[in-house]
Amino acid sequence: MKTVVHLDGNPVVLKFKGFEDEVDVDELLKIDYSNLYGEAVTIAPLFNHVGILKASSEKKVNERKMELEVFESELDKKLRDEAAATSQKITEKSIEKSIIADKGYQIKRKNYINALYEDAIIDAMLKATSSKDKKLNNLVRGVSPKELFDELVEGTINNILIKKSKSITDVK
Repeated sequence: MKTVVHLDGNPVVLKFKGFEDEVDVDELLKIDYSNLYGEAVTIAPLFNHVGILKASSEKKVNERKMELEVFESELDKKLRDEAAATSQKITEKSIEKSIIADKGYQIKRKNYINALYEDAIIDAMLKATSSKDKKLNNLVRGVSPKELFDELVEGTINNILIKKSKSITDVK
């Protein structure tokens, strides 16, 4: 996935792998004690992926809220214009009831509610990722880079492939 952000007026393209189509959240957020070091070296990218999900879900909530507010405003104006054209008296309460009864409004409202629900799920995932990060920091505190490399188990952890290419002692 790519996204463009503007920093000091300059567009910057950010690329990230993201998640597969289906993610076992319980599996992703548990700590694999058989590979603590793998967990430790992949928690930052995991945190980043979940943070990006959170930003996307917040954007969706704000878009759905704006759509709902614009629809409501346009419907309000239409109802007032219709009442004025026929010289009918209209109350705030009757406008409110007409808006709530409108099928288009109900769809927009449900879309907004669904976006809030999805955002709450992603928020819980972000909090769990933060909790996992704090626990891992306590569990692997004081580990030397050589120890970390030697004990690191290759494989996929936190949706990230770990592959050891050379020993830390070979690095100069």
